[in-house]
Amino acid sequence: MTISNDLAAARSALKAWLAAFDRRDLNTLMSLYDKDSVYANAASPIMRGPGEIKPWFAGAFESIEGHMRFKEEASFIQGETALLVGKYFIQNDGAEPAPGSTGRVGLMFRRDSSGAWKILFDMDNTPPDVSPADFA
Repeated sequence: MTISNDLAAARSALKAWLAAFDRRDLNTLMSLYDKDSVYANAASPIMRGPGEIKPWFAGAFESIEGHMRFKEEASFIQGETALLVGKYFIQNDGAEPAPGSTGRVGLMFRRDSSGAWKILFDMDNTPPDVSPADFA
């Protein structure tokens, strides 16, 4: 595969993650994480593996409304790993943006033995330079 095809495949995995998030489909969401994944959420202790990550999303889905939007800001690829960095916004149509509904995320993907790109590292933060206006 070429680098552009590999980046497209990693972006496709992210698109699948966004769709699963919007459907609140925990099983599909977790299937997109590598068995060795690490999740570093801005407001939580570090979580390791889908077994620790899944309960966090289950709890978060009880209060999150709207759908996730993403704008890529940078991408890197080296061998079997790819990094996608971008802004996110959890848009609740027709409502004022909730505090903490915007941020930046870095997602490192690793290609597994079947060729699928899985999230190996997921880290987000809530910097002051990301706002709902970025998604207008």
